[in-house]
Amino acid sequence: MKGERKYYAIIILVFLVLFLIQQSQRPPTSYDHTFSHKDKNPYGGYVLKELLPDFMGVDEIESLNLTLYEIQEEELSSKNLIIFADQVYLPLEDTEVLLEAVNEGMTAFISAAYMGGPLADTLRFEIETNDFQYVLTADQDTVNAKIGRDSYRFKRDAIRSNFTGLDSLEHEVLAINQDDEPVAISVPYGEGKIIFSTTPLAFTNNYLFFEDNAQFASTLLSQLPQRETIWSEYYQLGRLEYQTPMRVILTTSSLKFAYFVAIISLFLFMIFEAKRKQRIIPIIEPLRNTSLEFVKTIGNLYLKSGNHKDIAEKKIQYFMEFIRTKYYLNFQQMDKDFFEKLSAKSGKDIVELKKLFDLIEKVRQQPTVTAEQLKYLNTQLENIYGTN
Repeated sequence: MKGERKYYAIIILVFLVLFLIQQSQRPPTSYDHTFSHKDKNPYGGYVLKELLPDFMGVDEIESLNLTLYEIQEEELSSKNLIIFADQVYLPLEDTEVLLEAVNEGMTAFISAAYMGGPLADTLRFEIETNDFQYVLTADQDTVNAKIGRDSYRFKRDAIRSNFTGLDSLEHEVLAINQDDEPVAISVPYGEGKIIFSTTPLAFTNNYLFFEDNAQFASTLLSQLPQRETIWSEYYQLGRLEYQTPMRVILTTSSLKFAYFVAIISLFLFMIFEAKRKQRIIPIIEPLRNTSLEFVKTIGNLYLKSGNHKDIAEKKIQYFMEFIRTKYYLNFQQMDKDFFEKLSAKSGKDIVELKKLFDLIEKVRQQPTVTAEQLKYLNTQLENIYGTN
């Protein structure tokens, strides 16, 4: 009994020391590209969020971590939409919601270094990145961007991509880089328009305080009318939710740290106790079910044949078998009860699951499948496997 108390005392002491050390440390500066309205680090959007209400003539900017598909019930046509991200590849359902709202009068501002997918195809533009030129100019610390006659200086990482394949009748160039290549354009669509920019870093805390670059950001944002504005952060940060009842603990840094220290301490205690009281139990490896791995391997081999429809069917077949064997669900009635059970067992959002099965049904009904559609289907399916 006295020996056990010694172990308990050591664990509690270690826990208290680690907790005090963690509490006394100042969080290090993060250089992650979050573009978040709450983030005060260099590549956050806190400064812009503070300036936007006055700029837009409203009391507050609404910030959401939802897809366009999920907010389509709102009256989007009378609002502005802002999106900042490293890359934006909207799925088809989000693209349709966006274009419908813009057609009815919404103005959207999308800034990302890389863009593509159905939106770029519909509005007929491409984005290129000259990595070779980027390497050749490695000795240059800064590059320039111009709006009209005004020139602005940025670090090289802020302006790495530009638009190409534009039509002067469909695309209005708003800003160019030092090589006279477009980095911001305006595209009218129906009653509204979309402003695209390949310089999302220009709107972060770091660059809004750098020389007179705040004027660069305000000039481009002046394309938006003064009215209610939605800032969607989903396409950079996702939902920012832990899919677990312990989300309160896991979203609070000190509680999260204490939780993991407690788990590790308990684990170490169990190891020490097992050495004293229990002999070694041999590990018996269970028989592996290689049939699913075989199907997956065959599906990947089909990729070389170029028959995207056949590959898609194989991918879907493998996914259905995965759901059946992993979660013991059948597909005779894919009703509300089915999706609730699948969501509970997989930890995935029920809306995302419904959208995935809608996509599967759509692919199955199509006579052919393009490479882009196959790639998108595979990405969505891998998101399910990645959480297990």
